[in-house]
Amino acid sequence: MKKNIITTSLVILVLAGLFSCESMDELHYQFIKDGEVRYTTKMDSVKTYAGDSRVLITGILQEARGVEFIKVFYNDNQDSVVVDYERQSDLDSIEIMIDNLDEKSYSFNIYTGNSLGDRSIRVPAFGTAYGELYRKGLLSRIANSFEIRGTSNIAIDWLNSDELERGTDLVYADREGNTETVFVHQDSSETVMLNFGEGIQFRSWYVPEPTALDSFVCEWNELEIGIYESEGVFVHPITGERAFGHLKILERTGLTVYETEFADLASYDYRMKLKINEDNTVEVISSGSAPPCEPDGESTYDPVTETFTLSYKYNTTTGYRFITETIAKR
Repeated sequence: MKKNIITTSLVILVLAGLFSCESMDELHYQFIKDGEVRYTTKMDSVKTYAGDSRVLITGILQEARGVEFIKVFYNDNQDSVVVDYERQSDLDSIEIMIDNLDEKSYSFNIYTGNSLGDRSIRVPAFGTAYGELYRKGLLSRIANSFEIRGTSNIAIDWLNSDELERGTDLVYADREGNTETVFVHQDSSETVMLNFGEGIQFRSWYVPEPTALDSFVCEWNELEIGIYESEGVFVHPITGERAFGHLKILERTGLTVYETEFADLASYDYRMKLKINEDNTVEVISSGSAPPCEPDGESTYDPVTETFTLSYKYNTTTGYRFITETIAKR
């Protein structure tokens, strides 16, 4: 009885093995019935570089025999770019530019292939195309302060630049009316405008990513500034009267508003705004660290000569300081 059981078990095992082999053969047949799958060499070391409505894809093909083209799918495989390939060496560098892209991030699927229907396994890549939305969000580098050097030069002190800024275009008119153009490098903290006349324009260039293909420039930023000659008298309640006179920078900060230093007290960060009214009277308004000022007589503006005639005062714990000042466009 024991012998019969063993024999029966062996028969069952043999039959199971036969059926298993037939199943594997059927599966293999389904796999090769249209020919064995042959994979071409895949693109390796893939990188992407962002650009203005475009993305550059780079990589290498090593010993790429049988490869006739490279195909890149994007937009959920609805769009594609095909680049013909002809082997040049055992290690070929590949560059594929995808142009006319909408401004967004993309997933790319990269294949190599040939006319026999062979192709590589998928190689994924990710990249971003930038455009107007990015450009509109850019701001010019900030001019922190202005300082007169000598009698006709103005130095601009710049705030630190953004790490993605690549430089700033600066345009101004000199005293003869000629247009001067200066490129301010990213790492420059100061720019001196020689023989300065009036008005400046500047705009900064940026890249959206450190390795981006393209730079983007923001809108022009305009500042209306000029060099003025200041003369006046400062009356102190303790030390008495003293005369002062020097060159000042006036910056137009509104349609009828100019800003400059308070008398000769720039070292105290005392500043004032000069608001020109319709009748050409002027309101003197404290700014910066200056104490509140009050009128001490009438202040006026002459639009023909571009001259301010000011009379104002301010109070401290030791009493009022009185200032009369004439500020004339040079």
